[in-house]
Amino acid sequence: MKSKRVSLGKTTRPSQAGILPRQRLFAELDRGRNGPAVWISGPPGCGKTTLAASYLDHAAIPCLWYQMDEGDADVATFFYYLRLAADDLVPDYPEALPVLGPEYYAGLPVFTRRYFQSLYARLKPPFAVVFDGYHEVPASSELHEVMRVALGELPPGGCAVIVSRGDPPPALARLRANRALAALGWEDLRLSRDETAQIVATRRPGIDAAAVDELYEKTQGWAAGVVLALEHARIDPIGDAPGFSTSQIVFDYFAGEIFQKTDVGTQDFLLRTALLPQMTIGMAQQLTGDERAPRILSELHRNNYFVAMRQARPEPLYQYHPMLREFLLSRAEDALPKELRRDLQKRAARLMEEAGRVEDALALYRNGRDWDAMARLIEAHAESMLAQGRGETLRQWIEDLPPELLSRYPWTLYWAAASHAQLAPREARQLYEKAFDLFRAQGVAGERGMILSCSGAMDAILYELDDFSLLDRWIAVLDDAAKWETRFPSAAVEARVACNMVVSLTMRQPHRQDIGQWIERSLTSVRNVPDRNLQMFIGVLCALTLMWTGLYSRARELIDAANRMAAAPGISPFYLITLKNVDTMYHMLTAEYEAGMRSMREGLEIAGATGVHTWTFQLLVHGYGAALGGGDLERAAELAKELEAQPGGAGRLSVCFRHHYQAWEAMLRKDLMRALQQEKAALRLAVEVGCPYIEVLCRLALAQVLLECGDERKCIAQLQRMRSTARAIPNHHLEYACLLGFADMALRHGRARSGLKALRLGLEIGRQYGYQHFLWWWPAALSRICARALEEGIEVDYVRALIRQRGLVPEGAAASAAWPWKLRISTLGNFRVLKDDAPLGSTGKAQRRPLDLLKVLIAYGGAQVSESRITDALWPRIEGDSAHRSFTSALHRLRKLLGEDKAIVLHEGKLTLDRRYFWVDAWAFDALAAELDAASDPASVERIAERMLALYAGPFMADEVDAPWYQPSRERLRSRMARAMARMLRQWQEGGQTERARLGYEKCLEIDAAAAQQAGFKQTVSDR
Repeated sequence: MKSKRVSLGKTTRPSQAGILPRQRLFAELDRGRNGPAVWISGPPGCGKTTLAASYLDHAAIPCLWYQMDEGDADVATFFYYLRLAADDLVPDYPEALPVLGPEYYAGLPVFTRRYFQSLYARLKPPFAVVFDGYHEVPASSELHEVMRVALGELPPGGCAVIVSRGDPPPALARLRANRALAALGWEDLRLSRDETAQIVATRRPGIDAAAVDELYEKTQGWAAGVVLALEHARIDPIGDAPGFSTSQIVFDYFAGEIFQKTDVGTQDFLLRTALLPQMTIGMAQQLTGDERAPRILSELHRNNYFVAMRQARPEPLYQYHPMLREFLLSRAEDALPKELRRDLQKRAARLMEEAGRVEDALALYRNGRDWDAMARLIEAHAESMLAQGRGETLRQWIEDLPPELLSRYPWTLYWAAASHAQLAPREARQLYEKAFDLFRAQGVAGERGMILSCSGAMDAILYELDDFSLLDRWIAVLDDAAKWETRFPSAAVEARVACNMVVSLTMRQPHRQDIGQWIERSLTSVRNVPDRNLQMFIGVLCALTLMWTGLYSRARELIDAANRMAAAPGISPFYLITLKNVDTMYHMLTAEYEAGMRSMREGLEIAGATGVHTWTFQLLVHGYGAALGGGDLERAAELAKELEAQPGGAGRLSVCFRHHYQAWEAMLRKDLMRALQQEKAALRLAVEVGCPYIEVLCRLALAQVLLECGDERKCIAQLQRMRSTARAIPNHHLEYACLLGFADMALRHGRARSGLKALRLGLEIGRQYGYQHFLWWWPAALSRICARALEEGIEVDYVRALIRQRGLVPEGAAASAAWPWKLRISTLGNFRVLKDDAPLGSTGKAQRRPLDLLKVLIAYGGAQVSESRITDALWPRIEGDSAHRSFTSALHRLRKLLGEDKAIVLHEGKLTLDRRYFWVDAWAFDALAAELDAASDPASVERIAERMLALYAGPFMADEVDAPWYQPSRERLRSRMARAMARMLRQWQEGGQTERARLGYEKCLEIDAAAAQQAGFKQTVSDR
């Protein structure tokens, strides 16, 4: 397979012949493995790699070998090739290691930790992981931090061996200080005199001891020097060799001397094959045309003459030692003509390309300045590079191309943009724009590139969430493509393009009537795509659009389908978090608070566990909105603090939502100045972003704040601007929110006709589509308009269901009998309790005390009534603990009788009846009395007084024996009734309605004679 060929050199352990087992260093490595990491460092040619490989043979432990190079500076490349090495070592493991996509970069340490935990889990201890050539990694690379985390995750029995020319980087300093990183340096690696003698005996038997001593003195334990000197001894005595002050200089001297003594054919073979970073025998033959290639390479390896062999598939791979290759390349500069060298570079690059060694091929094309071949190769492999997560490497390749070449290769610009898309969306958009213009200049041949560049630009704009006005150009492009029935290269591309159009239209042009058609096109196309991740992604984005247009049932179907797909193996954390983000948004928009909090937590947990924080800000924002919609201000405040702690960089739309919700929170807390400040900021950002839907929501909210602040003129101005935008958007949910918001504002300011019209239309839409919530839900306002709707007989069933579902609490005189109370209590006249409009169950002798407790609570106002006051009223002859036990027992029984524990709140020894659950006629009567006191016009006085008379069915607790705790409330309510009747009767009398006044007085007399007497109208209006 190609992936196997590509991984040959990097992931295959070297095999070297004629190795000297270095027992003293093996013992050091045995001790170092307890570390659990060992750092082997020294100059070139000192036997570092040889020591590591031979030790693994000696220790007989399984090994994963990884050859590092400068390409590993891109940590995605490192993770990708390490994944291939793991697959080669444990091919049947059920789950592959993840690819480092751009979504993981923000949480790279978390990704690294999970990656190596998974890697080590498939390697059974004892095992070793070798990282050879660590010095090739630049000091600025993130790989050093990755390595620190990787070494920290090694399990007991696991060991890492790192081979480098230099010391450990600063990132690993703490490991070394904690003795978790053992080190073998140049002083340890120097050959001893005995080891030098053993090499001499093996390679040049017959050399006397004096010569060995001289060789040892000259080489100073440098293994490469010993090998070179022994080879050189075939030509000149050892004593004629120069000093060993600089290893490369000495290497070049010896190698040059030896090179000159070889035959011309072998010299030519070595010079030509030095262009190949790694080679098979077949590659060497093709490049040189020399049939002796098998013999030359095998002899060099067998004699351990700076040639390593790796037992790769399908055939062995040979690699020159870096010092030898550097020497040969330097010689080739002088020995081979320039044109021949360039031709050899091209041929070597093609051989590397055919073998799947794309990086080596590109380097050779680049060194040979064959830019066209380089661009062609980039275009051919860019898509697979991005799939491997190696966008940084791809970007570097493209940046190596001359700028003037890019105009002839627009796909290189396209792939450069794609490599930037998530990490730098603004730069990516600009590159997509350039690529699009170049493709457009190609005419029909560039259609595919135009479509993909257009879709990519949309992606970048939507990902940035900063300026949706930029979408207009690309929406027009896709409109033209649809008009001309442009064919897409694949179903996956069509699904992505259509989905981008869906979201773009929703955010920027919500007035369009064809959004539904694009949704269906996207969903239909993705059904033919086997990629589960893409299916799930397209589904949830279409669900997002359906939610914003108020089609919640269809959106829920798509989210549920995505949840089922999420259980399948291989789903990326990015797509799982995207699903949780959209699910949280759904619950926010439908006021399903607990479900919204659960989805938010699950999304944040996946983000924390995987390091994918792409949607963390949005998850918190939507959780914040869900908490506000659910009325949990404490949790909302906590989420607001978490949002403030998030790192900068969020797009203006996300920041707009945060301001909008902060204003919403301030409004619920009745902090009008903060609400005004935050909503102004939200509106400014909504206009700047260019999102009409969000602009409408912000203007509606700002109008409500301005009205509360008493600025009616500015409120009207905002409503007018809102209306001009909202009228063009065919969105029933938005219409629902706007109509109800306007109805409340109009009715509060005496514009009954327009207010009731809006109320009727809004509630009709709500009933038709089952709406029960919208952003900026303000319970006080909704309670007002629901009460008015019940009073006017507008959509009564829907309104009552809405009140129950949202737990709305009426304000003041809004406590009408039509309100769907959980518990209705009549105290004026005979005492009666209704639960869900049905008489309470058993009210016999066993329930007398709990009901007495309820009566006392109501008599004392129903709020903050102390336990001592209640026990004094009900158990005056019992004291201390006995009274407390009686109180506790009665409270427990009352709660059980009512069937709602939350209806009666006990806090710090005081009881309160939660008015969200109770309607009490006495409370409603008090509210009407207060409204009557404030009324001035005769019509209002008459209307309110008649309602009070209808509500007053008799004295407070009329069917109860007299008790001191009833009397104050009874007299207070009676007095209020008398004052109300006196005012109404006087108004009728003065208005000439004497008969009406007489009838009213007689009705009052019939209900409560004492109240009628207090009214003082008998002598004036009665004919008795």
